[in-house]
Amino acid sequence: MYKSARLVPLIVFLASMLISSTTGTSWGTFAIMMPIAVPLAYKLSGGLGPEVIASIAAVFGGGIFGDHCSPVSDTTVLSSSFTSCDHIDHVVTQLPYAVTAACVGIILYILFLLGFTNGIAFLGLGVVLLVIAHYLLS
Repeated sequence: MYKSARLVPLIVFLASMLISSTTGTSWGTFAIMMPIAVPLAYKLSGGLGPEVIASIAAVFGGGIFGDHCSPVSDTTVLSSSFTSCDHIDHVVTQLPYAVTAACVGIILYILFLLGFTNGIAFLGLGVVLLVIAHYLLS
């Protein structure tokens, strides 16, 4: 296994966030990034290990991020129109929540890069970081 294999999920997460934010589609991001991320992580890690699983999760997380807060996303447009809310106001109100969750995700992917790979510990740490972020931002 190459050490660079643990860097793949972080790069995939950031790339998926960018693609889904600019295109406004999570499914399109999944279609673009899965054929890239999974073989890359598989090849660099030497098999089906935590790097591959984390890369799949990174594609899903990054794709949902952009679909949730992109101004050109169909779900964002429909949400603002059905609630009779100004479209850009709706986008601006969604950004703090999405960016907070994305920042916690980035912190966890950095810890993964440093060698921590216990999924249960990551789940607990993610919840703790989100609670701390909520407390600090409130």
